[in-house]
Amino acid sequence: MQTNPQFNGHSKFKKLLAYVIAVLLAAALSSIVQSQFNLIAIAALVEQLPPAAWLYTVWFDLRSFTPTMLVIMAPVLLLALFASRLLHSIVGVNRIWLATGCSLAGFLLALWAINTLAPMPTLIAASRGMSGSLALALCAAAGAAIYIRLTSHGNT
Repeated sequence: MQTNPQFNGHSKFKKLLAYVIAVLLAAALSSIVQSQFNLIAIAALVEQLPPAAWLYTVWFDLRSFTPTMLVIMAPVLLLALFASRLLHSIVGVNRIWLATGCSLAGFLLALWAINTLAPMPTLIAASRGMSGSLALALCAAAGAAIYIRLTSHGNT
């Protein structure tokens, strides 16, 4: 059975677009999560943190920290999606669960590697504790779920 090359190209473009959207949203979400952990730590030190300062910090981090998260998120999500595709044919578990689990585990592994190799105490402040690391890894899992939902045809 031959496939229509134009349809195949459209499908590849759709998958690429879904991947870009998933990575961008996961990176932006993890930047917002990172901001919240930083702001909570700052708020504990000062008497009051005005809402305008809170919003400015989140906006600033979206513009300045999201690129760092993109560099981390893109390969983690790509590898997690690839692993979930391979595992799906072997274990037969719902692909969305495999993709989110693989991306969650992959992001935790990436954080461990970054925190081990980075010359600073930590590159990503939220990853200093397990709750922050898990919150960031859940952002990666959300990215995987977004990709699967955008590319699924009703069979995940």
